[in-house]
Amino acid sequence: MNDELKEIAVVKNKQLSKARQTIVDNVDNIITLIANNVSYKNIAEKYGVCQSTLFYTLDCDEYRAKKDEALRIASYQQIDEAKQYLLSIEADDTNASVRKKCELSQFATYLAKVKNRKEFDLNYKDDTKDNNQQILIIPANFGK
Repeated sequence: MNDELKEIAVVKNKQLSKARQTIVDNVDNIITLIANNVSYKNIAEKYGVCQSTLFYTLDCDEYRAKKDEALRIASYQQIDEAKQYLLSIEADDTNASVRKKCELSQFATYLAKVKNRKEFDLNYKDDTKDNNQQILIIPANFGK
């Protein structure tokens, strides 16, 4: 039984390595797709890899900066889309039509926030900037 588990683990490892290699070989195309607002699900299906493998591989140090830049570009496209929904509202539109366009604009704004919290989320707090550590000083004769 133990040998069977080892064999299954080896096969899974080979599949995972093949999937990661597929992602690495196509990383520039994948980054372009992310920048064009293609979902991770669609990208994973296109390249025949698991979404979690795609996330893990793109979150490695060597690809993280490219992925973050692609998400930033995609977030600006989402904001432009949100603006277009609002600009498409005409004076003679029905109440339902106006409501729908406003909802679509809000959803596009939400997607931009998800992709680029630093710039579009008003509640975002950058932990790297706030390294204000409080130092507790206890007098030497405290408790004596």
